[in-house]
Amino acid sequence: MAEPTIVVPLDGSELAEHALPHAAAYAKALGARLLLVTVWEGAEEALVKVLPGVAEDLFGAGERYYEKYLAGQCEKLKGQGLTVDAEVLSGHTVDEIVRVAGERKARMLALASHGRSGLGRWWYGSIAGELIRRSPSPALVIGPKVLEQVAKEIRHGSILVPLDGSELSEAALPQAAQLAKAFGAEIVLAQVLSWAGQAYLFDVPGSTVAEIDNELTKASGDYLAKVAATVKMDRPVKSVVLHGMPAEALIDLVEREAIDLVVMTSHGRGGLSRAALGSVADRVLHASCPVLLVRPANT
Repeated sequence: MAEPTIVVPLDGSELAEHALPHAAAYAKALGARLLLVTVWEGAEEALVKVLPGVAEDLFGAGERYYEKYLAGQCEKLKGQGLTVDAEVLSGHTVDEIVRVAGERKARMLALASHGRSGLGRWWYGSIAGELIRRSPSPALVIGPKVLEQVAKEIRHGSILVPLDGSELSEAALPQAAQLAKAFGAEIVLAQVLSWAGQAYLFDVPGSTVAEIDNELTKASGDYLAKVAATVKMDRPVKSVVLHGMPAEALIDLVEREAIDLVVMTSHGRGGLSRAALGSVADRVLHASCPVLLVRPANT
């Protein structure tokens, strides 16, 4: 069986390099090799047309610079006993990284949510966001709160899997189970429900509201217990029913329970909670732990 590969896109910035310790931890746990990549797009098109010779020289200089940069990062990681490769790609950044991830059948991408331009450019609508949406492999995203943290030992004692009652959201479970076994972590399943008093704006008798809340909470608990029974683990799978706004409730749980990783699908569909996970995934990236986004098949 081929050694799995974790692809780490880098742009030469310290922020992007925050993904490296996380990628190294996953490589050790999964027995994977690392592939560090950066994309050198070359000179501006206008310069290529006006001064093609200068543009060619700039392209060569840039390629050599990034080769040296990646070689330095490789040496640091090889010192930890890891197998590390590096490639300087040329072309459109997202296209090239997606292509390499597909060709290598990457186990995952590991990337920072922000890069060279600081906390403003590498986000949804730009490089990181487009990579997350298009990646053929799960994307381990090191979000802004994690980037701001002082470097510390990377722990993987607990993994949170948000569910919304749909099969799409449950597509994250195999990934979560594999990682939990690799790290010896526990899995926590969670579903967020809206309070009936907030969900129904028209006048509903108070007794009916309470009854709706009780019935939905019970149904959610039964659903989570049923799903938990399908996850084959050496230790019990925990579950919790939350109430409120989905992203905020999940982030609060991460803080309260010191969750080390969130594994969720990048697409979902409203189930019992009427909250599609795809609409909250980007906000959960602001939690104080990394988030592994899994793209369900056929989406």
